[in-house]
Amino acid sequence: MKKVTELRIHGHKLVVKSEEGEEHIRAVENYLNNKIEEVKENTKAVSTLDLALLAALNITGEVIKTKEILERLGRKSEELAATIDRRLV
Repeated sequence: MKKVTELRIHGHKLVVKSEEGEEHIRAVENYLNNKIEEVKENTKAVSTLDLALLAALNITGEVIKTKEILERLGRKSEELAATIDRRLV
């Protein structure tokens, strides 16, 4: 069942519906606010939209890198499992 939660993102109120728990929602809220602050400290952007877009770009980059790492680990895991299987025979 979806639960309605009020968030504050860079001072803006946002109401979301999610099936995730309160702890997860707050973690996402905090992560995004921290990313926006990080962008704000490291750029000359002042527009809320620019800050949000730059934060989104940074987070998207993190997601893509994480996916690549997980794919490499998955391939390595399969290789190791195959090596173990060959040695057990």
